[in-house]
Amino acid sequence: MATDDFKLITETVGPIAAVALLIGTAVGMSIFIVPTQMAAVAGPSIVLAILLSVVPMVLGMLLLLQLGGAIPVAGGAYVYASRLVGPYWGFLGVAVPVLSVWAYLLFAALGFAEYVPVFVELPTLVSVYLLLGAFLVFNYVGVRLAANIQIVLVCLLIAAMITFVVGGFTSFDTANFEPMFPAGEGEPYADGYAPFFLAAVTLYIPFQGFAMIIEIGEELENPAKNIPRVLAAGMALVAVLTIAVIIALVGAVPWEAIAQDGEAVDGGIAAVSEGILPGWAIAFVAIGALVAAATTTNTLYTSYSRTIMRAARDDVIPEFFAGIDDRFGTPNRALLLLGLPPLLAAPLMGPFGAILTVDVLDWLVTVTVTGIFISFMISGVALWNLPKIFPDRYKYSFYRLPMPVLKVVAVGNVVVSAVFMVFVALGAPSALVLQFGWILVMSLLYVYRIRTYGDEDEDLREKMSLLHKHESIGADSSDSSDD
Repeated sequence: MATDDFKLITETVGPIAAVALLIGTAVGMSIFIVPTQMAAVAGPSIVLAILLSVVPMVLGMLLLLQLGGAIPVAGGAYVYASRLVGPYWGFLGVAVPVLSVWAYLLFAALGFAEYVPVFVELPTLVSVYLLLGAFLVFNYVGVRLAANIQIVLVCLLIAAMITFVVGGFTSFDTANFEPMFPAGEGEPYADGYAPFFLAAVTLYIPFQGFAMIIEIGEELENPAKNIPRVLAAGMALVAVLTIAVIIALVGAVPWEAIAQDGEAVDGGIAAVSEGILPGWAIAFVAIGALVAAATTTNTLYTSYSRTIMRAARDDVIPEFFAGIDDRFGTPNRALLLLGLPPLLAAPLMGPFGAILTVDVLDWLVTVTVTGIFISFMISGVALWNLPKIFPDRYKYSFYRLPMPVLKVVAVGNVVVSAVFMVFVALGAPSALVLQFGWILVMSLLYVYRIRTYGDEDEDLREKMSLLHKHESIGADSSDSSDD
């Protein structure tokens, strides 16, 4: 197949729907479960931890504002790594996010299963399959349908978060912030500041959703202009809501009531709302958690299936997965590759949890954020190289960072991501081991793909270094050096 002989996705989403997709990923199920999990090990210091988590969020946003505005494509993480860092790193730009998405889909589905019993008794596996299966179908049918569903769900999600925040602030007690760093003999806080740093890493998960916008680049209306706008509007709202929820939680609920033998009570923030919210409001927050799981699942399918599709266009993974459904115009095969492994792995989560030293949900979150930090380290190098490799793309970007700022953001993403990786290793080393084990296996697969192409007298690495013709979207007409 020639480089550009593939069917493109023609259905587009507007900026409002894109903001809804971003918020649904960035907030998602994590905000209803992770704060109580982290409060159980780090106490009131999670308020400082979430503020610390804003640092990599801001650096990551600036990075994506520049890369997304300069090269607005589907599967951005893969394209930036392969074109601006190197073919091998592009291969990891597919492999690492996909493993992280599999983990996050399982996290969202298991979190969903925790809240379902508030309304109806269902086996955990049934709840998991209901969530993952339904949104796999919605995304298979079309991105516009998925985006319209997302708008409605995000409105419910925001209303549930505001309900909790209002209830929390009406029961606010500053005494609940003391001591900020609980510690004591035989207590789960005896490890000093390690729980705080683990909380800072784990609470970053609500902020990771902004990366999804670069994965749907070619499907966003006027992507060069709208990627920066969607990022700025969506993440400002996400940051305010997330910080407000955590402050309300700590201010309204004593940390001793959240932790039971060093572990969080089941049910997340809805479970600790008794006494600060009326019954109807607790039920509404629980509905919000179910909706959050749905928005997370929906957007992960929508965005990261495009990463798989884009890599398949280059034959990095089998070209079969680049296919677009003739009827629905969706990357159906990439969707199945993204959606089926979590469905197959779900029955193993119970037995697997028995051999872990941390809660399964905690572990899945840590696997996810570890992959995010690896990806942003690679993207930091990509940003540094952008003005040198595609100078006209940088020069004519709708949103352009001044060169000194660009270098600070590029280096900052690499350094901060590396430091946060160390925090991950301190809190859950098995998650880091899994990611590096996965990278090793994928590296062997990369070598195999390169050699296979070499036997056919084709250079896969050359194919992974050029932008396709349709990716001139948003570039200035004088940008002749990109082809």
